[in-house]
Amino acid sequence: MLPRRTPIALIAAQLILMSTLNVIPAAASVAPKVAIIVGPTGGQTDFYRNDADEVAAAAEAAGATVARAYSPEATWANVMAAVDGANIVIYMGHGNGFPSPYSSTENRDRVNGWGLNRTTTNGDSDNWSTTMVYCGEKALLGSLTSSDGAAQRTYCSGGPIHPAPNWVMIYAHACYAPGASEGWDTPATESVALQRVRNYSYPALQLGAGAYFATDFGNGAPDLVDTILRNPEMPFGVIAEGANGYDLSDQRHFDHPDIAGARLWIQNTGSPTSGDYYLGFAGHLDRTPSGSTVPYTEPTPPAIPEVVGRYPAPGASGVSTTVVAAARFSMPVSGINADTFQLRDASQASLPASVTYDPIQFRATLKPAAPLVEGVTYTLRLSGAITSLEGGPLPVTTWSFQVGGGAATDPMTFNPWARLVFKRGTHTAYQFDAAGAMLSRKSIVLTADSSAYAAVRRTLVNQSGSWLYVVSGAFTGYWLRESPALYVSGWTPPAFGPADQAWSPATRVVIRKGTHTGYRFDANGLPIASKTASLGADSGASVSTLSTPAGQYGRFFLVTNGIWAGYWLRQSDVVRLP
Repeated sequence: MLPRRTPIALIAAQLILMSTLNVIPAAASVAPKVAIIVGPTGGQTDFYRNDADEVAAAAEAAGATVARAYSPEATWANVMAAVDGANIVIYMGHGNGFPSPYSSTENRDRVNGWGLNRTTTNGDSDNWSTTMVYCGEKALLGSLTSSDGAAQRTYCSGGPIHPAPNWVMIYAHACYAPGASEGWDTPATESVALQRVRNYSYPALQLGAGAYFATDFGNGAPDLVDTILRNPEMPFGVIAEGANGYDLSDQRHFDHPDIAGARLWIQNTGSPTSGDYYLGFAGHLDRTPSGSTVPYTEPTPPAIPEVVGRYPAPGASGVSTTVVAAARFSMPVSGINADTFQLRDASQASLPASVTYDPIQFRATLKPAAPLVEGVTYTLRLSGAITSLEGGPLPVTTWSFQVGGGAATDPMTFNPWARLVFKRGTHTAYQFDAAGAMLSRKSIVLTADSSAYAAVRRTLVNQSGSWLYVVSGAFTGYWLRESPALYVSGWTPPAFGPADQAWSPATRVVIRKGTHTGYRFDANGLPIASKTASLGADSGASVSTLSTPAGQYGRFFLVTNGIWAGYWLRQSDVVRLP
């Protein structure tokens, strides 16, 4: 992605605006101070020192004085001295943020800060246990306690740091600081990236910084330093928009959760399916490096839609030859058609299909023009030409499934299809994603008994009971739970027991192995809590009541002990009386 810099016209307009507000630049009698820290990174340290020298050259060319604390001299004491009174602080080295794969706890004595040398005698060695120490958020804030790490208490004590008022913190090529994961790890999700930038920016902003930047882009740090030093009356928001690699279409903006009046920007950069977060900003958008404020209008990134449900589920097998595929989105989208939602065979050739979009449920549906082939693996693809109504592109999404191969592949596949009996009344059918979450729902009221055909009978992830996959009629492509009101013709409807009953003392029910979900309901029958667990073998539990909660279809047991104590489990042929 080519860097997008702030247009000259925008900067000129900003300067004109400043003149109309009679903003007077601060006196330039004292040159600004820039502190550059290079932590030990083993064999990579020379690269960081070279990059740091480029930053130093840019700072000196802009009239600043530079204090260097490069490995192996980057001990806590030397770094504190370099940072003292600094207007800009740049850190290059190992990052250690949170969330991370190393700990489920945010150990603030060693995260959100700087990886430094323990002593000046170990070269650039970055052994976490012997030669390098992470002086984290608590060290910067001067709040280490006796309960913090021994290395942090030994090598990082004596804070807080004392930069100049309204200083700027810049992290360059430090993992976690812009939201990104380490190279070997899975790219960050939006929520993880947001947490990382929030946590990493907190100590700087808490210590009075006007802005926090984190960049993994080439020349990101020297260009930021040059812009900040040469434009003391430019709002930090304009500076952030001019950062190397900035792209509004990839940006997400939030209020900073911990610092009043501050904003937080993160940017996913890279391919739509594997990109990570390489540019982060946090701070006061309308504040300038000089400390004045200038009116600033924050740009609004386009909303980015997400796929929140898919059917068939990724990796599903035993899928019907007449499956109707579906995808549900997090918001209204446009651009749904046969080119942007495709079904592909094993050779990745696109197959004819009709594609429709439901703007009420944000759901796209794909119906193949011909039955699929047993035993073949097919791929569904949603392209980036699908966008939010504001123009934000959907990340390209693909997933595969296998059409069932008869009894050998799925012993609950009906061949030929089985005729279903629908008793008169209300029937509700569902489509689910891989996690068992509902994609869509359809209800029909029958005034007389009816019928349709099913291709599959099975249990579903996170859903109790047995389910039937319908391949004809109004419920084509949907699952319905088997019950006394819906069953396969010629079969005896499952014996579900009495309609309503209470037991004192409690009686036992059988719970078959598999995944089950229990619910708690309010007075109107709306779920207010749920608990899902998987049983590796048949089990049981005590129940006190069998009833139909208000607003629910079917009967539920009220469990009194075990995993689902206090929850209702739906009665079915896998949750039943002995």
